Amino acid sequence: MAAQEPSPPSSLEGNKPGFPKKILANNLEDKHFCNACQKVLRRPLQAQCGHRFCYFCFNKIVSSGPQKCSACIKEDLFEEPTSILKQGGAFPDNAARREVEALAAVCPNEGCTWMGTIKEFEANHEGNCDFMIILCPSCKELMRANEQERHNERECPERTLNCKYCKEPFLLKNIKAHDEICPKYPMICEGCAKKKIPREKYVDHIKFCSKFKAPCRFHVVGCNTSVEKERIHDHERQCSYEHLNLLLHFIMGIKVSLESLQPQSLEAASHKLQELHQSLRDLEVKMSQLGGGGAVSMQGACAPTLTTSFTPLPSAMGAALELQLQSEKTKVAELSQRCQELELKVSTFENIVCVLNREMERSCTTMEAYNRQHRLDQDKIEILNNKVRQLERTVSLRDLSIVEMEGKMREMSAATYDGIFVWKISDFTKKRQDAVAGRAPAMFSPGNGFI
Repeated sequence: MAAQEPSPPSSLEGNKPGFPKKILANNLEDKHFCNACQKVLRRPLQAQCGHRFCYFCFNKIVSSGPQKCSACIKEDLFEEPTSILKQGGAFPDNAARREVEALAAVCPNEGCTWMGTIKEFEANHEGNCDFMIILCPSCKELMRANEQERHNERECPERTLNCKYCKEPFLLKNIKAHDEICPKYPMICEGCAKKKIPREKYVDHIKFCSKFKAPCRFHVVGCNTSVEKERIHDHERQCSYEHLNLLLHFIMGIKVSLESLQPQSLEAASHKLQELHQSLRDLEVKMSQLGGGGAVSMQGACAPTLTTSFTPLPSAMGAALELQLQSEKTKVAELSQRCQELELKVSTFENIVCVLNREMERSCTTMEAYNRQHRLDQDKIEILNNKVRQLERTVSLRDLSIVEMEGKMREMSAATYDGIFVWKISDFTKKRQDAVAGRAPAMFSPGNGFI
């Protein structure tokens, strides 16, 4: 079937070439064939040279200007100007048209058993045959017309399907990718095993599902256990020692990080203290050497002078060194105090973070409760709107009934004209037929009337 060509649609306006030769039930004379397309004439025109053409074929030939008749050239009968085909140079050949349209014809489409005349074929069957070959506009596949519906619904790879969950239309090739993001796609809870939870409500479900496993609240400090929500308190109570140990390591790590913020200052202070201690020891050694050597080598009058001049030196240097040492100790004490203050601030910040986390959880819970209440309110509003619409329909029906009753009352009311009572009998024809048939109908006049 793929090798076949699509069948042309029906045309009664002469915008198609001749009929295919396969539609002929019997052999045909050459005069009934178009000299251009070599098919059976469709709306034939006769040129001045006597050759016949389809209306479509002739207009196609002369659309670019006057042309020489190829049939005249082939038959060696070319004469100017009669063999020149030009616009307006041909007339409708109604006699040939009647002959062609009266010819017996069969449907050229394989499998079709239609039979009739060419006129009937053109008017009723061409373009409407269930066995004609058509082209799928989506996938460009050839098929029979009676297979188009099944192809569009089941076989076409480019067909459109409605998602069975959200009912939105998608191409067949995109439907699987859509299932991964469809808000109505049914999910299964890994905790309580509940099925058919829409994806758009799955997040809300797992927030309140007591069977859903969630990470331990101490996962930020290293606890990798996932526990069902209803057992989270049991887990925290049973693993309190491990949690405290993890928390201790976490805080110690913070402390180490804080201490490493100013390592150069601490190392410099320690190195300076060591240098000062070494300087003091060197000075003490020198002073002891100076004091002992002077006493031995210098005697007499010079001894008091040397003693007097050397005695204040170590006292001044010692005082200066003591001041410098005291200054360094003060700096070390200040650094230690700053470390303690930072540790205290870290502890305070941790408490603040815990409080904020609890407040955030409480706010989230409150917000979720408000959202659920909002959805419930929306559902109630929808139910009330439906009831209002039902009541409006009921009132409309009752108003209609009242109008009908008022009409009947007006019909049944007695009417008098100049003292003459007018009795209107309803369904007069039926009651007359009953009376003729011998069935005595019961009739009652309006109030104050007579039977």
